[in-house]
Amino acid sequence: MENNTSYTCSGLTSKDENITVSADKPLVINDNITCKEGNEIRIEKGGTLTLGGDLDLSGDLYVEGKLIIEEDATISGSGIIHVVNSFDDIDCKGTVTAKIDAPEPVEIDGVTYVGGILLVNKEYSLPREFGTDIGDIRPELRQAIEQMRADTGFGMTLRPSSGYRSYATQEWWFNYYCETDGYENAITYSARSGHSEHQTGYAADITKTELDYADTEEGKWLAANCYKYGCIIRYPADKVDITGYVYEPWHIRYLGKSTAKLVHDSGLCLEEFLEVDRTN
Repeated sequence: MENNTSYTCSGLTSKDENITVSADKPLVINDNITCKEGNEIRIEKGGTLTLGGDLDLSGDLYVEGKLIIEEDATISGSGIIHVVNSFDDIDCKGTVTAKIDAPEPVEIDGVTYVGGILLVNKEYSLPREFGTDIGDIRPELRQAIEQMRADTGFGMTLRPSSGYRSYATQEWWFNYYCETDGYENAITYSARSGHSEHQTGYAADITKTELDYADTEEGKWLAANCYKYGCIIRYPADKVDITGYVYEPWHIRYLGKSTAKLVHDSGLCLEEFLEVDRTN
């Protein structure tokens, strides 16, 4: 570990090449520093590292405790940020372009999570009964949409045209599209029952489900700004081969502000960011 000046660890000055941040030794870095290849920073469970400067990461950063990236801070370089448990352990207000290594998928009661993020796609599904106790989009997503509407200030509609869908509702719609458009076409734009993000309550279609929405003032604003409110455009135009779905400029997925910013800064779709596949 090299730094241009010094950094403070519980009031102590250190220039160690490998740094361990523990519960009794929180670390605050306000200067620009470099972590060389072969070196590491390790935030243990209960430890907190607050980054106020720029970190040139060529080594490894292990996040088991809390990583706080302040608004003017950046983490860049060829190194890797290893998220040990959950993306909730990162509070990102700054910019991260270094690679993020996600934890392995974990299945709980038939539901798959990656670093605390609920994952649904063509490979990972939900049980039939999941979401029946919700019956609507989650309060976090609703609040994000309402805040976007309040902040735009130029007469946007920006309302969910479709929010929560139960397993049974998605089953009906998918069967309908298969009957009217054929399975091979339907599967490119509609999810099989149990494989729809709408069943999670964390997804919503905004305003209208038409491709020209991307060219509207509202659609352009949504694409450029929704991450600031904790959402991502879930099925981007340049990631069709990875997500398995056609471009949907209207479909947003709520991840929380910090994680949405990490995904946005990475330039990746959710499958790439979480390092998972969709195979059918």
